[in-house]
Amino acid sequence: MSSEMPAILYHDGCANCLSIADSFASAPGLNVEIINLGADNRRAGEAVAAGVARLPSLVINGKVMRLEDHSPIEHVL
Repeated sequence: MSSEMPAILYHDGCANCLSIADSFASAPGLNVEIINLGADNRRAGEAVAAGVARLPSLVINGKVMRLEDHSPIEHVL
């Protein structure tokens, strides 16, 4: 994944999301940008434009993957 655009993990900062974020952050060789919308929602519009409707979600090459789907994006807008 490192030669492509980084994957982006959007989450709301709950304990479950932070655990997922920590897993991505500590995985060697992964190129993942981690965005905590609960702490700073300035990139929430970007997440919505990418197709994110639920948090946490991982966006890879323009495709949205929901992870442990539990929170609507509106929660951080």
